[in-house]
Amino acid sequence: MSRQADVVPIGHKANGSLETAVYYRRLLELLDGNAPLSSFEQLANAAKGMARDEAAADSMGDAMATALRLRENFELKRKREVELSALYETARDLSALRDTDQILQAIVRRARQLVGSDIAYLSAADEEHGDFYVRVTEGVMSRDFGRIRVPRNIGVCGSVARTRRPFYSNNYSADRNFDHDMGIDRAISGEGIVSILGIPLELEAYVMGVLFVGDRYVRSYTPQEMAVLSSLGTFAALAIDNARLLEEAQRALLLAKDANSALRAKADDIEQAAVAHEQLTELIARGGTLDDLVNRVSNLLKGQAGVIDESRTLISGSVPDSLTDDELAKAVRESDRLGRSVALMTADGKTILVAAVIGGSARLGALVFTRSRPLSPPETRTVERSAIATGIVLLSLDRIAQIAHRNVVDTVSALLRGITDPFSPESARRLPPGISLSWPVTVILVELLSITSAQASSALRSTLAGRDTISAEFNGDLAIVTNTSDPERLAKRISEKLEEAFGQRFTIVISDPVASFDKVPAEYEGLRRCLSLIRGLNQQGRVTFERSLSIYGLLFQNKGEDAIASFLRSAIGPLVEQDEKRKSQLCITLLTYLDTGRSVQKAAEMLGIHVNTMRQRLDTISQINPDWGDPSKTLEVHVALRLHVLGQAV
Repeated sequence: MSRQADVVPIGHKANGSLETAVYYRRLLELLDGNAPLSSFEQLANAAKGMARDEAAADSMGDAMATALRLRENFELKRKREVELSALYETARDLSALRDTDQILQAIVRRARQLVGSDIAYLSAADEEHGDFYVRVTEGVMSRDFGRIRVPRNIGVCGSVARTRRPFYSNNYSADRNFDHDMGIDRAISGEGIVSILGIPLELEAYVMGVLFVGDRYVRSYTPQEMAVLSSLGTFAALAIDNARLLEEAQRALLLAKDANSALRAKADDIEQAAVAHEQLTELIARGGTLDDLVNRVSNLLKGQAGVIDESRTLISGSVPDSLTDDELAKAVRESDRLGRSVALMTADGKTILVAAVIGGSARLGALVFTRSRPLSPPETRTVERSAIATGIVLLSLDRIAQIAHRNVVDTVSALLRGITDPFSPESARRLPPGISLSWPVTVILVELLSITSAQASSALRSTLAGRDTISAEFNGDLAIVTNTSDPERLAKRISEKLEEAFGQRFTIVISDPVASFDKVPAEYEGLRRCLSLIRGLNQQGRVTFERSLSIYGLLFQNKGEDAIASFLRSAIGPLVEQDEKRKSQLCITLLTYLDTGRSVQKAAEMLGIHVNTMRQRLDTISQINPDWGDPSKTLEVHVALRLHVLGQAV
C-alpha cells in the first residue's frame, strides 16, 4: 500500500539555501510515498516566493515538473502491470475450463475494474431468436436490466455487431449515430447510464457477443482502454467458443459412438489449442518480447513465423523470399477484412498463413507463418490467436517506446539547458535499456529545415542505434548527444543518410568534448550561433566543427542573417566585385598577404607567383580599395576576407 507523504509548511526564517534543500527533500518524500497530486500542488504553493532569484525559481519549477512526470510514468507502469495481470488471470481461468458463466463473470468484473466504470455486462448472441441477450452483469442495480434483449440492428450492440469494431457514446440518450428502441432506452435510463462502450466478442469473423462498460456520467474512453477490453473480449469469445465446442463434442458422443475416434482427435486438437493459448498467454503475462513470441509459435506449430509492420517491413522472425510485396499486401488486407487468416501456396508446395495483427481498432501489421505441410483447422486457429497475442505485445512495446522516448527527450532537454546532470546514477536509470552515457560528451546539432524530427529520427534509426548515443528534437533542431570517439565520422554518416532519404544536404555542427553539464548550455549556444553564421554565408549543407567558426559566430550574434553580407560589402565589396568581374584573385591575394604578416615574399611563395606579380596585385588592391591599409580598417578587412573565403568553400 502506498504511503502519503505529509506536506509541512516551509518556514520563513531559514536562509534561502536551507529552504531550497527542504523543498527538494520534501519533493523526494512525496515521490517515495506515491502522494496524490494535491500534495504536490500544496508543496508548490508553499514554495512560492521562497526562491532567492529567478534562476532558483525556474530550477525548482523544473524539479516539480520532472517529479510529476516520474509520478505519471510510475502510474502508467502500475496500470499496465494491473492490466497484464488481469489478462493472465483471465487466461488461467480459461485454460482451467471451469464453468463458462463463472469465467464470463470474472471477465466482466475485471473489465469494470480495469476501466474504472460504474457497470459492466456481457451480451451474448442468440442464434435461435436472432438477437442478443444480457448473459452476465457487474455493478447493475436493476433486475430488469438483466432481461434486456436487443435486435441485431438496434442500439450500440447492433452497431458493434454490424461493424465488428469498438463503439462508444458519451451521451447515450442524445446520440443519433445508432437506432434507438424505447424499451432498451428505458432500461438504460433506469440504470442511469450516460456513457457506454461496446467491444465485439469476435472469433473467425463471427460476432458472438458484445462486452460493455458504462458510466453514470459523461466520459470518454482511451484507445489503451479499448485495447485492453478488446483483449478481454477475445478471451470471453474463446470461453464461449470453447463451451460451444465441448457441447458439440458431448452431443456428438451421445448421438454416435462410431464418431469416438473423430471426437477424440477433435478433443486432442482442442487440448493442443488450449495448451498453445496458455503458453502464449503466459509469455505475454511475463512480458515476453516479440522474438520470444515468434520463436514460441514456430516451435508450437513446427514451422517458421515472422512479424511484419504496417509497411510490410520485417520486424521479427522471417518471411519466405518467394512471397512478393504485392501478394503480401493483398493477403494482409483480405485477412483484416475477413477477420481471420488467409492461406497462400508457394511454388515449392509450402503453405503460408497470413493473419492481420490488430491492436484495438488499428492494424499494426501481420503474422506470417510458413510450413511445408498444410495446417489443420485447430492449428489455423492457433495461428490466428497468435496474431491476437502479437497485437498485445506490439501495443505493450509501443507504450514502452513512448515512455522511453519521453525520457530521452527530457534527458536531452535537461542537458542542453544545464538544469541537472542527466548521467548521474539517479537520472541515468530513466534512459532506455542498453544506453550508457558518461562525461565527456559531444553535442551534434542538425538543422532540420523542412522535415520533422520524427522523419529525421526514422531515417537515422540504424545510424543512432548505438549504446553511446541519444537524440531528440530541441528548439526545432535535432540534438544528438554521444560518447563516440569519432564524432566527425558520425556526423558525416548522419549527413549521408539524410541526403539519401530526403534528397538534400543538411547543416551539421559538432561541438568539442564537454566535460560537465554546467558547460553544455554555453556550448549549445555556440552551436546555434554557428548554424546562423552558416546560413548568413549561404553555406547550408556543411558538416563542420563549431570551434572553426566560433569567433565569427560571436561577432555576428543577434545581428540578423543579412548582417554578414552588409559587412562584406562595406569592408571588401569593391575587391569582390573585381574578382567576380575579371576572374582575378585579389581577395585571396590580400588575405594571404595579411596572414603572412604583410610579407610580400612569403605571400608570393604561398600563392605560387612572382614577387613582382605580388606587388602589382597589391597596387591594384590599393587603387580599388585604398582603405585596407588604414590601421583602423585592417582588422575589419582581414576578418571580412576570411568570411568571404569561408563563404566560397564547397
